[in-house]
Amino acid sequence: MSFFPEDNETPRINMNGRQKLFILAIDIAIVVELCIAMASAAANPETFTPSFVKPFFSMFTPTILIGFIGFRRLRDRAENAAS
Repeated sequence: MSFFPEDNETPRINMNGRQKLFILAIDIAIVVELCIAMASAAANPETFTPSFVKPFFSMFTPTILIGFIGFRRLRDRAENAAS
């Protein structure tokens, strides 16, 4: 069972090369943030959850915001004029 019955109905996201590299950098940043948060939580096993959540979300939230803003700013100029 497929969410979209036919391939031509699937939404397409057209990205230029700069956007693809930017998304890759954001993905790598999120993985690094996850590793940092896990390391800080492992240092305090008795308070594992708060030791993980506080540093992770304090790094993750700005990264996501930067990702949304940066992705929009890196659109092609012709696409910006059309929208």
